[in-house]
Amino acid sequence: MRIVFIHGRSQGGKDPVALRKEWEDSFDEGLANCGLQRPAGLEIRLPFYGDLVDDLVAQLEAPLVADVVERGADADDDEAEFRGEFLAELAEGNRIAADEIAQNYEGDVTERGPLNWRWVRAIMKTLDKSKKLGSLAIDSFTRDVYVYLTKEVVRRRILDLVERDLGGSPCVVVGHSLGSVVGYDLLRRSNHQVARYVTLGSPLAVRAVKRRLQAPLVMPAKTTSWYNALDRQDPVSLYPLDAENFGLQPPIVNYSGVDNPTDNQHGIVGYLPDRWVAAAIHGGLGV
Repeated sequence: MRIVFIHGRSQGGKDPVALRKEWEDSFDEGLANCGLQRPAGLEIRLPFYGDLVDDLVAQLEAPLVADVVERGADADDDEAEFRGEFLAELAEGNRIAADEIAQNYEGDVTERGPLNWRWVRAIMKTLDKSKKLGSLAIDSFTRDVYVYLTKEVVRRRILDLVERDLGGSPCVVVGHSLGSVVGYDLLRRSNHQVARYVTLGSPLAVRAVKRRLQAPLVMPAKTTSWYNALDRQDPVSLYPLDAENFGLQPPIVNYSGVDNPTDNQHGIVGYLPDRWVAAAIHGGLGV
């Protein structure tokens, strides 16, 4: 049996071997917390696409919000709409009021909205000042999610790289953050048999993300079960993947009891040590 870990963004420049070990050590900690051990002969893979994302974003010259506002970098209305909508939903989910955002806005009050880059930047600055997102680089995070969801060349290159590790016998796939979006995308497009898909800190139910996924939303045909876990204070996984927010048949099993101790309550090393998360991954192995 095999586990395939799919990491999120902001991994460029890291050592893939060290990154996999970080995931494995965190998973082992979770197994110990629920009295389990890795099954003998278990294979663990972590397809590394961190450098590829950085290279593709650079080739596309995809700007940050600050680049657009301060230096007039090129950007389109669809990008402004996506990032403004995504950031506004993050602000709402993290209980940040419009009055707080307005204090960081420099412009005509009648021009507020997702197509106004200065308003988008005001939301971003307010989120940064709130400290609720910890070390999460929200500007580059929303840019990279947008690029993945809207640029087919980026999407295809990342999916092709990750898919190489899915072939062969049935496996358990674990996707974190943007990796949960990549995983869902891939499982819908492929015929690989997946015993369980586990998503951690997933933004799949965020409306700006959900609307740009292939419609209709369905359970991947070759995926037997899906388990989703989140920390309710995680600033990115705003909603459980339940009937109201991401209704699939058969339904996704949701667990909202993770107490993620990382500074932004989103890090993978705060998810995998949770005993119920580790037990769900282990249970998918069928041993």
